Amino acid sequence: MTKFPKDDPDLINFLSQHCPEVPPASPDLEQQILQQVKARPQAPLRHYPKLRLVLPALAAGLVAVIVGYRALIPPQPSAAELAELETFIESNWQATASSKHLESDIWHLTELDTE
Repeated sequence: MTKFPKDDPDLINFLSQHCPEVPPASPDLEQQILQQVKARPQAPLRHYPKLRLVLPALAAGLVAVIVGYRALIPPQPSAAELAELETFIESNWQATASSKHLESDIWHLTELDTE
């Protein structure tokens, strides 16, 4: 119940003298309310919480696929890197296939006992 302000005693006296009486409640008021609640159609439940979980999961999966795809594909080497790689392979192939490999310092320093 709201308290009246203390600074207006005339208003307080007026309202106290002219206060209406509360009407008596209907004896079957509770039954009337329950019947109205039962008669009212209920709105169907919406399944938005499931949708709120599915959409972020789909978005996260799409991001993971894109990032994973980009991570698995190696970057294309530049022309300078390809030329350096080709030079390296050619020099190693020529060193492997030449007879100079057999006369290397390792073979001269290694002495095998045949006895």
